[in-house]
Amino acid sequence: MLEFQPGARAYLSEIRALSTDQDDNEVFVGMTVKESLWYQSYLEESFSGTADRCDGSQEKYLALHDKHEEARRTVLAGESLMRAQPAAAQ
Repeated sequence: MLEFQPGARAYLSEIRALSTDQDDNEVFVGMTVKESLWYQSYLEESFSGTADRCDGSQEKYLALHDKHEEARRTVLAGESLMRAQPAAAQ
């Protein structure tokens, strides 16, 4: 289960970084539950200065981050198109 500090969930929702999967689990957009849990754990370790960057974790993080950001941009683009469609129909 993903856990966030107060206010973090609202922020992540606002920037469309969170979603739910087919089993109603909260995930980072574009990731599985397992990937999301690993990603959150790595971020916490990275911010605290305890992340091991020599075991391939940094490469895994970067790949997941790219995957997540691409999915997040897709969500934002879809929302933008939905807002633009009623105006275009006039």
